[in-house]
Amino acid sequence: MAQPPSSGADNFGTLFAFLPIGAYRSTPNGRQLRANPALARLNGFADEAEQLASVRDIGDTWYVQPGRRTEFEALLARDGQVIAFESEVFRYKTRERIWVSENAHLVRDAAGQVLYYEGTVEEITQRVRDREALRRSQEQLSQVVDLVPGMVYRSVRQPDGHFWPSFVSHGVLPLYGLTPEQVLSDGRALLRLRHPDDQARVALETRQAADRGAVRQSRFRLRLHSGQVKWVQVISAPAPPEDGQSVRVGVVFDITERQHAEDALRENSELWKRALESSGDGVWDWQIAAGVEQLSPACKALYGYEQDELPATPGTLDDRTHPDDVPAMLQAREDHFAGRTPRYVNEHRVRCKDGHWKWVLSRGIVIERDAQSRPLRMIGTHTDITARRQADELRIARDRAEAADLAKSQFLSRVSHELRTPLNAIMGFSQLLALDGALPDKQRGWVQQVLNASHHLLGLMDDILDLSAAQTGELPVALSQFELAPLLAEVADLLGASAQQAGIALLPQPLGEAVPAGTCIQADRKRLKQVLVNLVSNAIKYQHRSGAGAWVRVSLTQDDTHWVLAVADNGPGLTEAQCARLFRPFERLGAQGGPVPGTGLGLALCRQLCEAMGGQIGVESRLGEGATFSVRLPRG
Repeated sequence: MAQPPSSGADNFGTLFAFLPIGAYRSTPNGRQLRANPALARLNGFADEAEQLASVRDIGDTWYVQPGRRTEFEALLARDGQVIAFESEVFRYKTRERIWVSENAHLVRDAAGQVLYYEGTVEEITQRVRDREALRRSQEQLSQVVDLVPGMVYRSVRQPDGHFWPSFVSHGVLPLYGLTPEQVLSDGRALLRLRHPDDQARVALETRQAADRGAVRQSRFRLRLHSGQVKWVQVISAPAPPEDGQSVRVGVVFDITERQHAEDALRENSELWKRALESSGDGVWDWQIAAGVEQLSPACKALYGYEQDELPATPGTLDDRTHPDDVPAMLQAREDHFAGRTPRYVNEHRVRCKDGHWKWVLSRGIVIERDAQSRPLRMIGTHTDITARRQADELRIARDRAEAADLAKSQFLSRVSHELRTPLNAIMGFSQLLALDGALPDKQRGWVQQVLNASHHLLGLMDDILDLSAAQTGELPVALSQFELAPLLAEVADLLGASAQQAGIALLPQPLGEAVPAGTCIQADRKRLKQVLVNLVSNAIKYQHRSGAGAWVRVSLTQDDTHWVLAVADNGPGLTEAQCARLFRPFERLGAQGGPVPGTGLGLALCRQLCEAMGGQIGVESRLGEGATFSVRLPRG
């Protein structure tokens, strides 16, 4: 328990003033008595005096989470102190949300009555964010690991040379019949389940791979407690050492069915060969020791050759393999010969008789070895996969394009959201400055420039958000029947002054007379107004002339299935190439350096809005003859 304060100066002194973290003294009812410079800075104040003048009740306005102050006081009352009390709080002056860690204790008088609280406050915002990011990363990694078929593991080499697991995924249960907890509590639990006939070989492979720091691929049998025998394949690789000991990470797959199938295949190679010949795939039979490779008629026909063409030599097809594909093909073959893979599988291109390249899937297996395990005979197939490879390439290109487009939309949306908060603050403070009657005219002009730029940027962000939402299908559209004339009148009210200032006639006058009274249309009223305002505004801005004869006209026609709202002008017009680029986001046709402000998003957004309402937008124009933008909407 803390001792009562001594008499004399403030009891804080130099240490209090120069502490790099915040320190304070406050009464039990929340009134602050002292705050060191670090605490004042943490709360956005210039010094202690400003903080004490601004903060009346530390507990009432500081904590983000309701009731957090009550928890703090309860701990103090119970223990007399609080250690590492983490909370989300507001910086008093800016109301920015941050995370802090508090340490505090009670100071009592001689009678045991609480005089005040004393404590320290350290900002830990980045630590909390890092901790949360680590938690999310670990959670995501755990999810990925659990999706991997089989068991994922990490093991550490012990002084006796054996590797003991330090992590195993939940896949160990269906594979070995053991829980992760059982495996981690008994380092030899998995070793005891290896088939006795495979123990020595697997131990040697493990030790050799660890000594060389090499990737290991091995297959062996398990004999479970139930008596069941399984075949598994292990693939492991070295990882950074731990406390000077070797570490390996890997995966274990259940290959029982595949092993049985390969065993049966080896036992019935001739039957398999005949069956494959009847399937239409090309079959090859390579007698490695004799230097002979026989190709079935179907295999020769695959490349456009007759049955009596092509010599029966191993290099016949190798010499016709695309040079870029040869290294991978030879490596895949060597991996199978060396027993690193259970079978040979490779995709490569082969030049046909007519000179064109054909993609094939080549698969094979060694069916005979000598006493030193060197391959003697290998049989396999060639399958034409040209169409599949072409389809895969198209799919990959499409997926990349779609992913890039989605990433772009998500990026724009997130950036717009992030910019809105500081922008609102800029606009708010600028508006307050503009209301200051004592502000000099020159500075008032600067403030107005800030406001104008802020409004422009806010409009840009709104367009970006709408465009991103439309492209991702998240833009809300509510279709309804409404009268069109009042909507056109609203457009005229919004843009009439701009047209008049530019010396451009907005026809007809009034604009509501562009449609017969009582004409109703089915659309989203808000979005249709947004489209029309954009089109009419563009027609006014890009007219490039004023005075007698300059006009922008709105009209309505219909056909059997659609209403057609047209916005036409007699401005400079567009070329065919410009029309083709007009609806692309950020496309301003070279006007970005000119006097007319804009972002290049308006027409792209108009197209998305029209399509979201089940309609279309198009443009007809010739250079020097003006332009007509047509919005087609289904008739209800």
